[in-house]
Amino acid sequence: MVSFSYDLNLGIPDHRCRLSSNDTYDKPPEIYKKFLNSLYMTATEYDKKCTMFNNISSLTYKPCDQGWIFDMNKYGITLTTELLLVCDKIHLRALTQNIYSAGVAGSILTGLLADRWGRRKTIYLLVIILIIALNTMQLFLYSPSHKLLIFTICRFFQGFAITFHSVSLVLLLEITGPSRRVLAANTLAYSFALGQIVLAIISKRLKDYKLTYWTLNIYVLPFLFIYILIPESPRWLVQQGRVMEARKIFERIYLINRRPLHDRLELFYSRLPTDVIAAREAKQNIPTYLNVLKRLCQSKLMKKRCLLLIAVWAVAVSVYLGMFQSSYWFFFLA
Repeated sequence: MVSFSYDLNLGIPDHRCRLSSNDTYDKPPEIYKKFLNSLYMTATEYDKKCTMFNNISSLTYKPCDQGWIFDMNKYGITLTTELLLVCDKIHLRALTQNIYSAGVAGSILTGLLADRWGRRKTIYLLVIILIIALNTMQLFLYSPSHKLLIFTICRFFQGFAITFHSVSLVLLLEITGPSRRVLAANTLAYSFALGQIVLAIISKRLKDYKLTYWTLNIYVLPFLFIYILIPESPRWLVQQGRVMEARKIFERIYLINRRPLHDRLELFYSRLPTDVIAAREAKQNIPTYLNVLKRLCQSKLMKKRCLLLIAVWAVAVSVYLGMFQSSYWFFFLA
């Protein structure tokens, strides 16, 4: 929900130059109707939204000198309409999303942290960062100054914190048996999609980006208790030599699932990666994240597969983003 709130809370509605203090988008004053009709008949799409006639007889244009007026029926109040992030300022809107994407690139770092500190601690740290970033941003949205700057900085930390989704996926797959991993991964994906649907409904009903962010703040607060609800990855614990801690987690899982404890423990241990068990017994270091990347770069087959995955992912994301940025309904369906 936090990831894609940008597209609704910074949505760009239809707009044009404000012609007078009492001007409205749908019903301009009678004196300006002829003016607007002439503009729409002769101007380009950009000029219709970002310029006005300097002299109607010569059909010359000038920038909007009284600001803009927006069609509030689609998105309602957004940060774009409040800070007038259109026309010559539209790059600032794009900048906030680019900064967010830079934060998401921090998944490389969170992967290293998850291997060193454990999945559970890393997830909790990222959740705390997300809550702090959301609350800080929410407070500064009511500030008359530096609103966009603080919003952009907070979006960076939100992008970094949202990478807990990938760490959660790793934890989920490591704690699930091989026969149920596809179901577990799909369940997490369905939850992600459900969050987008809920976000579209909330944003459509409220039509106020501040209220929408308040809703997101309330939504993420219960995640503060996630540390006592999720266990550490037993596989990671075994890799670190903390076998007794892993055994306690196994016992808890089998107790809740009402499964025979002794047989299940033996089965689970038998399915642990043999190279990890051998590394523990021989007291060897398990390959680090950087060593894995090095091996990846040395393998022609793996490099080819990675490039293909990058290309497919880029196309899928482009179509996906293009769809849900069009309207609420496309966002809902995407």
